[in-house]
Amino acid sequence: VVGCSPVAATELRVSDQAAYARAMKQAQPGDVIAPADGEWRDFQILFEGQGTAARPITLTAQTKGKVLITGQSNLRLAGEYLVVSGLVFRDGHTPSDAVIAFRRDSKRVANHSRVTAVVIDAFNPPERRRQDQWVAMYGQANRVDHSHFAGKTNAGVTRAVIRDAPVADRHRIDHNYFGF
Repeated sequence: VVGCSPVAATELRVSDQAAYARAMKQAQPGDVIAPADGEWRDFQILFEGQGTAARPITLTAQTKGKVLITGQSNLRLAGEYLVVSGLVFRDGHTPSDAVIAFRRDSKRVANHSRVTAVVIDAFNPPERRRQDQWVAMYGQANRVDHSHFAGKTNAGVTRAVIRDAPVADRHRIDHNYFGF
């Protein structure tokens, strides 16, 4: 007789960038990576993995709104079925062309992934003429929802959808606040 038991998801609590990197290497579908409350300075977050529709890989703040991403920081998502929630970008700017990019690079994008309950608050470079995007959507069927974007004072757009081909990207952008 062959038994079948569900695979248990693991919550991987991380307290520094090295622990985050180790957690990302071992993350499996259904796992949750939870950065500890506090300031995460100069953190270029690469969130890359292969979740499933029923078991996404999740990156979520230990306490929603209490994980502050500061300094020269950004977030890049690449893979399938990834969920990011509860992070706050404040007191800094991106060292790249986007604060949040649904891609690692031009060959590795995110599909069926979601950014929800995230705050980007006045996350601007010191030079106002420097152009960046706060959220750059690549890939297919991604979603940005229930997030707060306010205080963009430098050149560039708050949100952009970038297409590689003239096909329907099926992105969803809903229930967000875009302020001054």
